[in-house]
Amino acid sequence: MARTIDRQRRESELRLRLAIRAAHIGIWDWNLETGEINYSPRAREIYGFAPDQPITDELVSAMTHPFDLARNVAITGRAIDPTTQDKTVSYEYRIRLPGTGEIRWVLAHGEALFAEVEGKRTAVRFIGTLQDITDRKNSEAALAKSETRQRLAIDAARMAIWDYDFITDTFRGSPELNRIYGLDPAAKPTAEDLQACYAPGEQERIRQETQKAISEGERQIEVEFQLRRPGGDLHWVLLRAEVTLADDGSYERAIGVLMDIDARKRNGERQALLLRELNHRVKNSLSVVQSLAAQSLRGDKAKPEAVRDFRDRIEALARANDVLLQQDWVAFSLPSLVAQIIEPYRDDEHRRFVVEGDNLDLPPSLNVPVALALHELCTNAAKYGALSNDEGFVRISWRRTGRHIEFDWSEHGGPPVAAPRDDGFGTRLVSKVLASQIGEVDLSFPESGVRCRMRLQADSLAQRG
Repeated sequence: MARTIDRQRRESELRLRLAIRAAHIGIWDWNLETGEINYSPRAREIYGFAPDQPITDELVSAMTHPFDLARNVAITGRAIDPTTQDKTVSYEYRIRLPGTGEIRWVLAHGEALFAEVEGKRTAVRFIGTLQDITDRKNSEAALAKSETRQRLAIDAARMAIWDYDFITDTFRGSPELNRIYGLDPAAKPTAEDLQACYAPGEQERIRQETQKAISEGERQIEVEFQLRRPGGDLHWVLLRAEVTLADDGSYERAIGVLMDIDARKRNGERQALLLRELNHRVKNSLSVVQSLAAQSLRGDKAKPEAVRDFRDRIEALARANDVLLQQDWVAFSLPSLVAQIIEPYRDDEHRRFVVEGDNLDLPPSLNVPVALALHELCTNAAKYGALSNDEGFVRISWRRTGRHIEFDWSEHGGPPVAAPRDDGFGTRLVSKVLASQIGEVDLSFPESGVRCRMRLQADSLAQRG
C-alpha cells in the first residue's frame, strides 16, 4: 500500500514538472519566517537573475514597475493576513529587466501557507508561479489600439455597425443605426423591422445583388439603396457587408456597416441637374447665334456655302460642349475626343490640323480635364494664334510611354507669339488648375507659336486594335 502511494506521488510530481516545463512556468517560494526567497531556473530567467544571485524582497520590489508596486504589496498583504487569507491570489504586473531596462509583463499566482506560531495563526510561506505574458499583453494592446482607431473612424464617418445570424435569426445593431433609420434612440428593431423601411423594390434588389455576388464567388457586398423613414421621406444609404456561408451553401452570418449618403447623393443629383441645364442653355444660345447669323447673311449678303459652313461650325461647337459636360465616367477614345473638340475649327480641306497618335482609350478621370485643356488651346489659337489667319495650322500628336501618354500641341504659321505679361483665365486654367488633374503640363510661348506638352497620368491605358 505504501509503495502504491509513493508511486502515485512520484507520478503526480512528474506530471506537474512536465506541465510546468511545457507552459514555461517559473516557481517561487518565499519563506516569510527567514525572509529567504528561492526562484526556479525559469523564474530567474523571466526576471533576468543570474543562477546564483541572491534574491530578496527588496530586489524584487525594486524591479517592479512603480505604477504596479503598490497594488502588488496590497494583494500580498491580503494573502498573508490571517484574517483574510485570500486564496490563490493573482498578479499581472510589469518588471524592468536589469541592465537593458526592458519592460516585461509577468503573471504570478500565489498562495500562503499558515501555521501556529507562539499561539497565533501566522503565514509562514508564500509559494507561487511566474509566467512571462509580454507577448499576450502586447497583442492585447495592439488589438485595443486597432479597435480604438476603428471605433474613431466609424464614429467620424457616422457609420452604423450591424450583425445578423441567419441560423438563430438574431440581429444586433449599433445605436447609430436608429439615427440613420430615423427611429427612436431607445428602439431595438429586428431585421424584419428594418427591412420594412426599405423603399418599394429595394429589398428585392438587395437580395439579387447579394445572390449575384455570392454566385460569382464574392463574399463582400456593396449596394446603395433608399429607405423610407417614419416621416415618409426617402433617404439614401450605403450598405457594405460580408456574408459567410454554411457547409451546405446556405447563409450563415452577415456582418456589415450602414452609411448615410443622402446628402452626397442629393448633391450629386443637383449637380447633374445643373450641368444638364447649363448644357441646355448653351445649346439654346448657340441656336440663337445660328438664327441670327442666318438672318444677317440672308439674300445676297453671303454665299450659301458660307452660311452652311457657319451653321456646321456652330453645331460642331455644340457637340464639343457635350464632351465638356460628360459625367458618365465612361472612357473616351482619345482620337475621338480630340476630333470632337477641334471639329468647330477645321476647314473643308482639313489643312488646319495635323493629328497623329495611336487609338488609345483615355481613362474616365481625364475626359473632362483633357477636353477643357484642348478647348482652351483651340479658343486661344482661333483668337490670337495659328487659327487666326489663313496660313496657320496646329500639329497634335501623342504616344504611349509606359504608364503615361505624352501629348503635344504645337502651333505653326500663325502671327508671331510673345509670352503674355499676365496670365489670363485660359493660361491659368491649363497650366495650374487642370495640371493638378492631368499630370505634368508645360505651356510655352516661342515666337513660332504656342506649345503645350502634357504628360497624362494614365495608370491603365488600353490600346484599340
